Amino acid sequence: MPHEIDTTTGQPAVFVTGTPAWHHLGRTIEKAATSAEAINLAGLNWHVSQWPINATDPTSWHSVSDPDHVANVRTDTRSILGLVSKDYRVFQNAEAFDFMDSLVGDKLAMFETAGSLKGGRKVWMLARIPKEYRAGPDDLIKPYVLLINSHDGTSSLRMLPTTVRVVCQNTLNLALQNTGTDGIAIRHRPSLTDRVKEAREKLGIIAARFDQFDEELHAMLAVQMNGRRVKRYFDNLLPAVTTDREKINRLQTLTLFQANFENARNNLPGIRGTAWAAYNAVSEWADHQRSFRGKDDLSRAESRLASVWFGSSNAIKQRAYARALELSGTTRDFE
Repeated sequence: MPHEIDTTTGQPAVFVTGTPAWHHLGRTIEKAATSAEAINLAGLNWHVSQWPINATDPTSWHSVSDPDHVANVRTDTRSILGLVSKDYRVFQNAEAFDFMDSLVGDKLAMFETAGSLKGGRKVWMLARIPKEYRAGPDDLIKPYVLLINSHDGTSSLRMLPTTVRVVCQNTLNLALQNTGTDGIAIRHRPSLTDRVKEAREKLGIIAARFDQFDEELHAMLAVQMNGRRVKRYFDNLLPAVTTDREKINRLQTLTLFQANFENARNNLPGIRGTAWAAYNAVSEWADHQRSFRGKDDLSRAESRLASVWFGSSNAIKQRAYARALELSGTTRDFE
């Protein structure tokens, strides 16, 4: 099934510190002090090797090799994660995340969760930044750094700022100027000194984005949304439809948007009736109310998490955030 948490070792490859907020996946532990500990806890302590590619004629059994490509193979399960160029360099899980150790050691970040998707094709680690933002006295937002790496050749090792609205566990991947929502690339640094330097430089970019988010947040809080205005905001986020089934689904989604806009989580002091509340009405639907297919509750939760961070749920939240900023007179390059 696409986008599922890796269970090839018999357990979901996820750990979470404290309250299991990440869609109730994985096992809860007290803390991870180093990237190596986080990797072990998340079941990411495996390696990727590059094997030659051969094609075999099923009739004659004659084989030919591909000199320009190799297969990235997960050595513990012997599964092929992707076919890549012969010049592709594998970032092993340990080296992909160990540059964060200096930040954690200096208490500039704290490991909170890690895991993998699709049999190990995509891996991630999440570290919390010890800072808080508030939209109001009861609306706390926590900042994180999401590190993403792939072993199938679809993306490089990247660092992405993301936030969690504590009152409802809504998440937002923050776009970075000139990089869209994909984050900033991390280059291979053989030297420990260079890796530490790069980690601190990239954290500085992430921290600046969080400070800008705080300004954007308060700009959205200053925008009041009356009934007609908020309905138009919701309506413009969804594509036009033609069939009766599509019309019913669209109306149901708009009804949920409106109900979320009016619920207790969006009627906190200073939040009610604002563009921030309207954005979070969409985010709550995208993170928690969308339906996902799967053979059981776990598989559906796994697909939900992948969509929230990397897929269509993230995409509609980006559009909703950008439109809310436009209402406040603030714009950014999200596309």
